[in-house]
Amino acid sequence: MKSNKKYIGYQTQDMALPYAKFYNESIRPIPELVEKAIKKSIKQGLTLENVRDLHNEGYHELENGYVLNHDGSLHVAVVTPMPKVSPEMWDWWFGWHGSQDNRYKLWHPKAHLSAVWADGREDVAYIGRTSNIQEYIGKKLEKAAIQFKNPIDMGFSAAAIADKSKVVYVCARLGYTDYPIDFGWLVHQIRKTEDGAEMRSRFWMGGKYIAIRSQNLLGAAASKTLQKLVKLPEQQAKDLMTHCSEEMNHLAAFLPDLYKEFNENH
Repeated sequence: MKSNKKYIGYQTQDMALPYAKFYNESIRPIPELVEKAIKKSIKQGLTLENVRDLHNEGYHELENGYVLNHDGSLHVAVVTPMPKVSPEMWDWWFGWHGSQDNRYKLWHPKAHLSAVWADGREDVAYIGRTSNIQEYIGKKLEKAAIQFKNPIDMGFSAAAIADKSKVVYVCARLGYTDYPIDFGWLVHQIRKTEDGAEMRSRFWMGGKYIAIRSQNLLGAAASKTLQKLVKLPEQQAKDLMTHCSEEMNHLAAFLPDLYKEFNENH
């Protein structure tokens, strides 16, 4: 009888998969710039309301680091240089990995347990879909619903997202799978560089970003209460920075080869 118990890493049955050759338990060290930024917070960063500013050329004051806000929320920023990677590869990855636990584990073999699409489909697409995941952020097991959004709904123009060879935006509302509560937002910008691409990851969590998944007055009142009560600890920002940098650097090392072999439209 097949067991449904979740587990870290690959087991014997996983090693028979055609993409198992890309499984590597050795996580690459995170960049020194990220390592230094994890050690201290700063006072300012990109606000969710101004997220479309990511499309401007150049960089912002906060590219690696975190902000602890007075309302108990936090903002995290991480940049990952990705030589030989293209924005289209990441656009494909976010649709491809979500239907199989063992695909998801390629991304972070020491922290990822499970990924499944809430709609049960296995096609390669992610916008408008919810990925239910289980993963460790630091020492804490998270069960999250990643609700992928159209970048246009986040304020990016049709022109800004038209050419996926130049830039891709992955946008999502973050929530719990076990409770009807959302707690944050994420945006990953993957933009072309001279030697490949770079990912600029942004997270906004806790505080005013918490909301009950309900449109009625009771839900709105409960949301306001949670926003005031929930204060996210600084360690959560540090753990999220570390996790994001680890998984993005790790996958970027073999994503070009994985994409070349398994992207049916390549």
